[in-house]
Amino acid sequence: MTFLNSIAVKTSLSKIAFLLCCLCLPFKPAFACTPLNERLGISICTDGTPWELRKDEGEIHLFYNVLEDFAARVTFYDGGTNDGLDSARSARFMSDLDREETDDFALLMMGKVTSGNVVYATRASRDGVSFIYVNTVSAGPTKTMRVSTWRRGDTMTDRDREMHISFGKLLKSAP
Repeated sequence: MTFLNSIAVKTSLSKIAFLLCCLCLPFKPAFACTPLNERLGISICTDGTPWELRKDEGEIHLFYNVLEDFAARVTFYDGGTNDGLDSARSARFMSDLDREETDDFALLMMGKVTSGNVVYATRASRDGVSFIYVNTVSAGPTKTMRVSTWRRGDTMTDRDREMHISFGKLLKSAP
């Protein structure tokens, strides 16, 4: 009889299950997600992906993907549909603010998707460096969420859209 068999024979099944659970506690499960806004039930699941959380300050969460050289940000703003806002109005307002913060700005596209969210892409320059941004704006009853992905560059490519979509799929909302 092996050592493990002798333990199993002398120990109840519930004690074995408890022991196994205690052995698993130090390990982070593959399905673990990071809460971004607990009140809204929004989290992000980056385990097993190249996205790393770089900054987590209240309503602003900054991520970086070293492999693809893309950055991302999830930001929550006060105000939503209960305050008369909608995704389209919020996206236009955010785009105008983006324009004010840059040296050179071009709105490349803006449109509403089937979910009701608004997606817009821009090219903006800061200190002589150009970036391509893709943003999704979603207005809820009390908060508006903005998801942005960006990289250095002058021209928007399919890769910008693909990276934005793949980052967005990491976001989860509680039922």
